[in-house]
Amino acid sequence: MVNSATRTSAPVAVIDLGSNTVLLLVIEPGGKVLRDEARITRLGEGVFATGVLDPAAELRTRKVVREFASRARALGAQRVVGVGTAALRRARDGERVLQELCAEGALDAGHLLDGQQEAELSIAASLRARDPSQGPLLVIDVGGGSTELAWTRGRDEVQGASLALGSVRLTEAHVSRHPIPAAELAELRNAVERGSAELAHARGLDGSGEVVAVAGTATTLAAMELRLSRYVAEAVEGLVLERQTLSRWIAELSRMSVGERRRLPGLEPGRADVIVAGLVILEGMLGAIGAERFRVSGRGLRFGVAFRLLEGRNLV
Repeated sequence: MVNSATRTSAPVAVIDLGSNTVLLLVIEPGGKVLRDEARITRLGEGVFATGVLDPAAELRTRKVVREFASRARALGAQRVVGVGTAALRRARDGERVLQELCAEGALDAGHLLDGQQEAELSIAASLRARDPSQGPLLVIDVGGGSTELAWTRGRDEVQGASLALGSVRLTEAHVSRHPIPAAELAELRNAVERGSAELAHARGLDGSGEVVAVAGTATTLAAMELRLSRYVAEAVEGLVLERQTLSRWIAELSRMSVGERRRLPGLEPGRADVIVAGLVILEGMLGAIGAERFRVSGRGLRFGVAFRLLEGRNLV
């Protein structure tokens, strides 16, 4: 698909078609955020087992993409770019969804990212916000269908890894009911350990530098810890949490029904059934790299994509 590398003086819009959530970012060249919005559509429902997109999930997602694109153009965005991740990668015809959204005019361009590209774009916003002299940086992005890690080696090199571990994927595979039985919680942890075994051989990967967790699992954890009745990005951004806090929430949430979780301050109702799996993945990533604490950020993949577009650089 078209991948324009022209620097822009107008706002750009990025729509991230995630496995659990569709996210919209509209941002000006100077970095001012005009809109940052998310809607859970569960695009990845069933696809990791079947390789086929659920028609209802695809319909929900298309509707939200169209709505977000209209909203972005009303805010002055001259380009609306969509990116697909794990659910569309897993689907046998994932590229078709992006092509059709472009053909009908909802998107100006669409890109189906591979795992390495997703990892590198997920760290881009965090790199932009810090001085290289601050030392090593590692970013963890737990998604609905996959988990990406990206880390710096030296001042210029970025390494990445994409794992087939996601909150929707693991919930569908290993959780049969809520509250989650102890045996199923143990199997979730075992699945994460198996799925992250390759990290032991990754060059330069450890938790000795700054660790940042981006995306919905981490920001939801922060919102729950702060007991936010309404999500406030400024309150969540930069919050530092300990791994033991994460483990405490896993224990508490796993003993609740989905209905009980939905009533918790800070937990978006549409995430209530998959939040435990997401937190178990984040816990496992911290264990794999030997990190005891991490900083939360909402500035993940969509920000990395937007900055590339604003700089006139090729996305892929």
